[in-house]
Amino acid sequence: MALVRRDSTTAPDDDDPQVLGRRLTDPDAEIRRRAALGLDGVAEAVPALLARVPVETDPAAREAVLTTLAALDRADVAAGLVPHLASDDAALRTAVSGALAAMPASVPALLPALLANPDHDVRIMTAMVLADLPHPGAADWLAGIVATDTHPNVVAAAVDALLPMAGPGHVEVLAAVPARFPGDPFLRFTIDAALPALREAPA
Repeated sequence: MALVRRDSTTAPDDDDPQVLGRRLTDPDAEIRRRAALGLDGVAEAVPALLARVPVETDPAAREAVLTTLAALDRADVAAGLVPHLASDDAALRTAVSGALAAMPASVPALLPALLANPDHDVRIMTAMVLADLPHPGAADWLAGIVATDTHPNVVAAAVDALLPMAGPGHVEVLAAVPARFPGDPFLRFTIDAALPALREAPA
């Protein structure tokens, strides 16, 4: 998720969490954005910030809300954001996946449920989170999706996320994919194009 620049100028009450919390619903989007950034590190503001995520219509203000939440990297924050991966709003789904990808301490505990979610779109978004999650287990989780998920679009998303971090140890799991989805030429093409370089890469 892109970092949001915090403002260097402050008004006298800009450090008051109660004032900033009220400003999260101000009609002025710039005031909402500044308020969200001003709540950085304020744990008691989490409920108000989470409540703002699905209703915030201004992209910059929503990004500020998510930046502040992601910086906390807490289990309750991650749990509060995860349901939006199933949103009908594509921009919201993408923004939330970016926030979750910036939370390596709290997201891993949620992965088993996310990877078993019956909604394949949620599993696709989970692959997107793993693509950018700075965690040493990200490649293994993605390889697990590639090896076991039954939906070709989920596997395609996981393949795309895995390839930039893949090595010779992933050749076997990737090479098995075309046989599992013989009717998907995109998957076959993507994997066939990647395998020669992976086989020659240093272990």
